[in-house]
Amino acid sequence: MYFLLKIVSYLLQLIPRKVALFFGRQLGSFIYYFIPFRKSIATKNLEIAFPDWDCNKKKQTLHACYRHFGMVFIDFFRLPKIFDTIDKSIVSINENSLRLFKQNFGGIMLSAHFGNWEFLGPTLGVNNINLVGVTQIQHNNGSNLFFNELRSSKNVKMLPVNCGSKVMIKVIKEGKYLGLISDQSAGERGTKAIFFNKEVSLPKGAGIFHLKTNTPILLGFCILSDDFRYNLSFHELDVNGLSEDRGLAIQQINQRYSNLLEEKVRIYPQQYFWFHRKWAKNIYNGLSHTF
Repeated sequence: MYFLLKIVSYLLQLIPRKVALFFGRQLGSFIYYFIPFRKSIATKNLEIAFPDWDCNKKKQTLHACYRHFGMVFIDFFRLPKIFDTIDKSIVSINENSLRLFKQNFGGIMLSAHFGNWEFLGPTLGVNNINLVGVTQIQHNNGSNLFFNELRSSKNVKMLPVNCGSKVMIKVIKEGKYLGLISDQSAGERGTKAIFFNKEVSLPKGAGIFHLKTNTPILLGFCILSDDFRYNLSFHELDVNGLSEDRGLAIQQINQRYSNLLEEKVRIYPQQYFWFHRKWAKNIYNGLSHTF
């Protein structure tokens, strides 16, 4: 699997990006119509998030979502070419965001499965920001190795999600940023928050690491614009007025994160990864995990 993925990545880097993205959009449409990966789950999520939308608008948004992530998939495999040349015509980050990272000695970089989260690390890395991303472990060893290699770049390293909190805290105390993608359901291990007027469970990590290290949480997203350029921006999550109770403080942090994520998703609904079971499991009873 490793060598197959390497070959696919190499071949996609040979194709002009405009052509590659066209292929990505067609791939997304093909999957939408013929291999509807988690389509029933995504449809249910859109029904929850946008109950006032008619059926046609939900279908259009979901089709656009498949096409968007078709392009994201292509750009992910083309990562080495894009960031070897530091092509600012493709991806850019504003100066205020860079200043936030450079004025602090370590912290938490927080984002979501939204836009193109895979470009967050490389963009920070080429701007001399030290980042260690926390990643899920792939079932296939070859694909796990490939994805971790692709995500690792100048100043950017990866840690498996099961490495332990002590290792993650050590990263922050060394003056680096710990990268977390924290919008997937955490089940009973998470804290409750409201997302699109319905309760979700979010991982505790960002809140715990902030409270233990007293370092900032920098929240940011990588949005694909109509001209196919990515724009990254970050701001410091407001942690003023948190409860003195540790558990409640973590819950408040997650709610503030959830509120800001929802604001962005309402603007770019087609760029959110609607394919996860975001809300309580019983909501998805009877729906296929695959289609």
